[in-house]
Amino acid sequence: MSHTLLHQFLVSDLVVPVGLAQEPGHECLTGFGAHLAGGTFLRPDLMVFPRERAEGGPRHVTGAPALAIEVVSPASREADLLAKRDLYARSGVPAYWVVDTGGGEPEVVVHESPGEGRYAARERVPWGASLRLSRPFGIVLTPEEIFRPPRRAVPMRRAAMPDLPADDAAGPGMPYPEEPIRFDVFRGRWPTGAEKVELWEGCPVFYGEWDERDVEIAQRAYPGRVVRLDQPPGEPGTMTVLPAPASKPESDAASRAASENGAGVTGNALPKSEERSGSDAARGADGPPGAGEPFESGIVRVIRPRPAADAAPPAPEAADG
Repeated sequence: MSHTLLHQFLVSDLVVPVGLAQEPGHECLTGFGAHLAGGTFLRPDLMVFPRERAEGGPRHVTGAPALAIEVVSPASREADLLAKRDLYARSGVPAYWVVDTGGGEPEVVVHESPGEGRYAARERVPWGASLRLSRPFGIVLTPEEIFRPPRRAVPMRRAAMPDLPADDAAGPGMPYPEEPIRFDVFRGRWPTGAEKVELWEGCPVFYGEWDERDVEIAQRAYPGRVVRLDQPPGEPGTMTVLPAPASKPESDAASRAASENGAGVTGNALPKSEERSGSDAARGADGPPGAGEPFESGIVRVIRPRPAADAAPPAPEAADG
């Protein structure tokens, strides 16, 4: 059974028991996304949410759902168990379940009671065990009864990023490379070859199997930004698009020399006619206040340029004759 088919079976196995247990006035749906605070858009495999939250737009809710469930794949396992756990907790999602097949038979990892950016309670429910929960609704989790028969996977086929033409300095509708990407811009630029696509604090994250060619294509789709493979090329995992590192301001002497020599625009600099005013830089290309400031994230590790190595010591002079 392929990983994609296994994933679909495991998600469908959860729909009926979760749907029957949910509270009145809630919806239980697959394929819906959650537009959370802090420039984050996540797409759990199954989500339970108050019905009024679905007014945010087509196929997504606005604000924290009552329950988010992720079913791991080789590409998503590390993210589901670590980074996304913290993203859901920081966004105030009351309960987060992960269906983990890393040990063979499916088991459920339950996270509850978010506080100070972390879940205070964590419980693993292995195959053959059960756990009675009261939040976000009453249910008895018994993997052996929910996921029948046990299903195993075979290696997945590689997804490929679509080949895209080179774009301009920022891309149509894109903020400047140093700034996080907003949800309304990002949702119109998703590629078709990814297993799943999300936005983590303004950083696009693509699930699948990627290599250097995919990095080059992503760099053309998101010009000026840092594209990072989060695992060795060709292995299942994620590819993350990060804001451009903040460039150091030129010294006064260097600026004067560039002006006198008529130096052209390099890197991410803007010609004088396109420079943003202080207020524009502070709000960041019609974004919220602070959008133009150096990007910092507690979840996404931003790559910073390494300082130049100290100059090597001069070679010893040859001894006289």
